[in-house]
Amino acid sequence: MDLLRVRGVRVFFGGLTALDGVDMKVPAGSVYGLIGPNGAGKTTLFNCISRFQAYSDGTVEYRGRDLGNLGPHDVIGLGIARTFQNINLFRSRSTLDNILIGMHSRLGNPLAAMLSLPSGLRREAALRQRATWMAEMFGLTDVLQQQVVHLPFGYQKRVELARALAAEPTLLLLDEPVAGCNEEETRELSGIIREVNRELKVTVLVVEHDMSLVRAVCDEVTVLDFGRNIARGSPQEILNHPAVVEAYLGETVPVRA
Repeated sequence: MDLLRVRGVRVFFGGLTALDGVDMKVPAGSVYGLIGPNGAGKTTLFNCISRFQAYSDGTVEYRGRDLGNLGPHDVIGLGIARTFQNINLFRSRSTLDNILIGMHSRLGNPLAAMLSLPSGLRREAALRQRATWMAEMFGLTDVLQQQVVHLPFGYQKRVELARALAAEPTLLLLDEPVAGCNEEETRELSGIIREVNRELKVTVLVVEHDMSLVRAVCDEVTVLDFGRNIARGSPQEILNHPAVVEAYLGETVPVRA
């Protein structure tokens, strides 16, 4: 069963065609990769799915529902969460605060918490308990009270991932999750992504240039070039696909052992 379906999506920026009839199907329960050279349209497609970007033609369907008329906050409520290429944390707040901020769509009645009503207090306590559990899962327990601005880059990536998952999504969109990470950090984050998929039953759609991560975590991959589909298959099939090799000619594709 496909959790997400993209059909014939087109996006134009003035005279530039960013996406030209893109199709993609993401099966429920999978870790799905979206790759392509710089400027291929990957982040634009992510923005269409998460409703930060309008599209001129085509449809984006999540669980059979057309997302075209919805906004970013609406899709979070439906069970779609995302991270961004550049870390976008509340840098002066603690790790715990950042995870709790990600739970804003699960707060229920904010007025009850503000008035210290029993129902609000119970809900707040439950959210803090879940945030602490998530910190343990991501190896963040020792830095729970530290401001994220003082954390190493790899830890900030973990906090951003934990914050996205705090909304309890069914579909998680990861935009270059290991960009800027060293090999050790990449291996650790690869393991975390797989654990999120297996243990939390979250379907993951990941944009990434680092093919070692794609090869390690993805079940299937779609490749874009100049805003168009050029290939789809397993990571191994994609790495040996003539059109993919041609698209990447002249551009270094990071592939670590």
